[in-house]
Amino acid sequence: MLKGLIICFAVLFAQLAVLSMIDARFYNAQDARQAATTQQPPHKDEDDDNALPS
Repeated sequence: MLKGLIICFAVLFAQLAVLSMIDARFYNAQDARQAATTQQPPHKDEDDDNALPS
């Protein structure tokens, strides 16, 4: 029984390690994609258009 628990935990930790590596690759690829896109300037508020010139 103890041998079965050890095998079960070993498989569990191996699965967690593989999922962690896949997750890290996925988020690194997503960050690189976001950095490659151009950023648009924020929209002006409508209040700025109606402001009195100083």
